[in-house]
Amino acid sequence: MNALKADPRTVDLRALAPHFYSLSERVLELFEEEEMVDVLINTFKKRASEIADHAHNPKGALGDGVEFLRGLDETERQLFRVAHDSAKETRIWAGEAKKR
Repeated sequence: MNALKADPRTVDLRALAPHFYSLSERVLELFEEEEMVDVLINTFKKRASEIADHAHNPKGALGDGVEFLRGLDETERQLFRVAHDSAKETRIWAGEAKKR
């Protein structure tokens, strides 16, 4: 929990649990922990912006981002795929629009 408070972008969530957010949701159904809710929301927000940065970069899964991407839980991996595919389709569309 302390690592998530300090810098959630550096934590390998996949090593903690492949379905980290789903597991956290289940835990929160059993125990009302406001601090944990705040930490998880902050974690998701910070990591989502980082995921979006990697997804919109055509080389997003290369270089320095590889380690970060390996640490994504399943929810974050889905987010990355959707954002990456969307960015790719937008680049294709923009390229086609320029040809006209």
